[in-house]
Amino acid sequence: MRISSINMYPDPDGDLLLQGDIVLDHVLILKNVKLIEGQYRWYIQFPRYADGRTVHPISKSFYDYLLQQLTEYYHQATVE
Repeated sequence: MRISSINMYPDPDGDLLLQGDIVLDHVLILKNVKLIEGQYRWYIQFPRYADGRTVHPISKSFYDYLLQQLTEYYHQATVE
């Protein structure tokens, strides 16, 4: 799967760098995804069910790919 579009925007309140949706392969939409700046690293937070399970479980390699793409997107968005 590859990213078709990123529809994420900065959140002026709090420690969220970006919040929004990611479209994969023009078909799958990941809603309410957050790019968060932690104390030591940036990470992606996906929505969770009430029992704590992630709505969109993904592999580590795909997570790393998404994190890289969102980081690049964030840097491009903040330069403008």
